[in-house]
Parts: sequence; C-alpha cells; structure tokens
Amino acid sequence: MPYHPHDIKIERTPYVAYKNAHRMNSRGIYIDNLPKYQRRLLVGSPIIAKGASDDSFIYAVFRALAPKATSSAKRKTYWDRTTESFVKIDELHENYNTIQWNCAISGEPIQSNINNFSLENFVHPDYHDVLTAPMVDSRILKSSVDFRKHVKKLLLNQQKEFLKYARKNSKIDL
Repeated sequence: MPYHPHDIKIERTPYVAYKNAHRMNSRGIYIDNLPKYQRRLLVGSPIIAKGASDDSFIYAVFRALAPKATSSAKRKTYWDRTTESFVKIDELHENYNTIQWNCAISGEPIQSNINNFSLENFVHPDYHDVLTAPMVDSRILKSSVDFRKHVKKLLLNQQKEFLKYARKNSKIDL
C-alpha cells in the first residue's frame, strides 16, 4: 500500500526511555507507527537526529524523501503478441481493443476500436468529410451493424475458450 507523505503523524514519548522510540535530546519519536523508510531514516542519520526535536523539520524531511506512489504496472513493459514487441500497458490495452476492419466507403483496411461505435470508427480518415453530409450513408450503417455482430462473435468465442480452460483446470486434483 503506498504511503502518502501528507498523512505523516509524529507521536512523541513523554520521556526518552521508551522501548520503541527513537531517542533524541529530550523526548523520542514512536517508530512503530512509521513506515520502514522513515524508521531507517531516523535511526541511520545522525544529522537528522540533531534537528529531530523540531516537528516541522521532521515533517519537511519525511515529505522531501517520500517515495513516489506510482504504480509499477505503468513502468513495466509487456509482450504484445499482435505486434511481436514489448510495449507499455497503455499501448497494450489500445492494441487489444482494436481490430482490423474495412472502411465502409472505400473498403481500405482500417483499425477500429471495439468499444467505439461512432461513425468515425468505420470510415478511413481520408473519407471523414462524408460524415458531414446531412444524411448518413447506408454503407456506414451496414458496416456498423456488421462490426457489432463481428465483435459480439469474437467476445463470445473468447468467453467459450476461457470457460473451456477454466473447466479443464478445475478438474485437477491437488
């Protein structure tokens, strides 16, 4: 669980002899309720121990040295079997959400998003001026209906394949 540096709460002991406290000049800081990096910082740094009697100093140091709370999934690269290369997670989602389709006007191959059923999704970018007409071309409507059926069929086949593997793996004795 990432630790947010603004959630810091420093609790001081009434005297130095507490067992689980970092010892300083007059009073210690409880280290049990601090994250590991802050405990290490307090115990391992003699410079911080000199200024540790001031709470605002400790807050400033903890906030400055707080680890970034970014997800490691955003930094990782994943193998994309459609492009046969390593890509980031955002590009992987984009690649898996697009399928090869034909332009409703020209028949040229285009990449269509399976979650997008707007008219622009079925027309090649060179032919987007057709969409400004007052009437929608019947070829675009037919392409959108066919696309919807195709996507439904793809998803149903994936679901059947997943259920087949799930049933096969559920019968294994452990």
